[in-house]
Amino acid sequence: MPPCPSTKESPEVDSFVRSVNAPPTKNDPTSSTATKKEQPLKSYTVAQVSSHNTKEDAWIIYNNKVLDITKWITSHPGGEQTITRFAGMDATDELRAFHADWVLETKLPHFVIGTVSDAPETTELVEDFRKLGEEFDKLGYFHVSPWYYVYKVVTVFCILICSLGLLFKTESFAAHTLSAVLLGIFWQQFAFVGHDCGHMSAKTHARDNIDVPRLGALVTLFNGISVAWWKATHNVHHAMPNSVDCDPDIAHLPVFALDKKMFESLFNKYHGRVMEFDWAARKIFVPYQHLWYYPIMCVARFNLYIQSVLFLASWNDGHGGRTKLDMAALIGFLSWFSFLVSCIPTWGERVAFVLLSHAVGGLLNVQITLSHFSRPIFDSTNKEGTGKYGGDFFTRNVIASLDVACPTYLDWFHGGLQFQTLHHCYPRLGRQHLRKTEPLIASLCKKHSLPYTSRSFVECNMEIYETLKNTGIQARTWSPLIYESMCAQG
Repeated sequence: MPPCPSTKESPEVDSFVRSVNAPPTKNDPTSSTATKKEQPLKSYTVAQVSSHNTKEDAWIIYNNKVLDITKWITSHPGGEQTITRFAGMDATDELRAFHADWVLETKLPHFVIGTVSDAPETTELVEDFRKLGEEFDKLGYFHVSPWYYVYKVVTVFCILICSLGLLFKTESFAAHTLSAVLLGIFWQQFAFVGHDCGHMSAKTHARDNIDVPRLGALVTLFNGISVAWWKATHNVHHAMPNSVDCDPDIAHLPVFALDKKMFESLFNKYHGRVMEFDWAARKIFVPYQHLWYYPIMCVARFNLYIQSVLFLASWNDGHGGRTKLDMAALIGFLSWFSFLVSCIPTWGERVAFVLLSHAVGGLLNVQITLSHFSRPIFDSTNKEGTGKYGGDFFTRNVIASLDVACPTYLDWFHGGLQFQTLHHCYPRLGRQHLRKTEPLIASLCKKHSLPYTSRSFVECNMEIYETLKNTGIQARTWSPLIYESMCAQG
């Protein structure tokens, strides 16, 4: 867990955060070697814990122990929203998925205030998925060979060098066109490396400390997308995939609606506002969203630039991770890319270069949305516990994910996203190990009758097209007056 800035709420909170961030020592009472006598812990019921479910009063359950995380929320490296959404709930599997064992063993004891007296029995499904994760850990699959990423980084920068060479060393329009294509491929491939590092799945051994702020700034400098913004949205997405009012990765109104639940203008907890199903959504975008999909994906990177700028410009919205270094890196990207485009001789070529490079880079947006857009959407508005997010951690991530079946020689193209189910259940699993472990999770899903789904790349595109088309047809006949009459009481 990377160090976090101290909060400014009070000297007591500031002292507490520093103590949690401090590395464990042999005299640390949270260290496995501590000799200090432990005090008896108070016992709480699940119902009692569930009442502490706000940012101002947040308890969670981990391994049948009760943790008071209220003081820590604003300093959580994964962002406030990721951890706040599980306040009052059992977050054992969520914490295990996103944190290495040494983090859990040395940091969490700071927060323990009691035990759970009436913890429900763990289901066989959850037990099996946990055992599979433990087996991956024994086999060393949460670590990768350093040479794996040396090869990846060298390869992607060779692509960038070729792109720049074609642009600056030739005057041919065809060569400049190829340069734009290669630049788009570079953006796509380098984003995969940043994605791996952000998930801590690029570690070479257990105690590796990937400096996400500095490494993320490098990714931002070359890719133009703030890694701080990405982490803020992506962590929430992984914890609550396809949750209709929580997952930011499916909150795209007025442009896209993936389910008729989104016609109800729901309050989105991530964005902190109502996602209006307004006139533009009803009349222009959603009814024809299957036709808009690919054109929008071609220019989607521009929206990511805008989101990055807005995120870095807002410091009091409950999302952490912003750094001046990330902001400087984004300015650096905008500077070098503007200079690059200015070197192209004519305005016609400049426009063509920008649009083509972004359209090719938009392949990444297609790959990301293919993984979830056609999957079931979970309604969390009227449910309690983990059921409101689609069930336990493993069930919800299996149901919400779609794998892309492809030959081994195309693994480079998909960057690990083709094994979405495995990645969502075990996000720290190294990309180097995904293909050989995929049959294991497929067989486990079969054992427990979970709908593990894998399609070819073409079939995935057809499925998302049909999903958008069917929802669009429903939007054409939907009326706010009809909806209000159905919701009327009395």
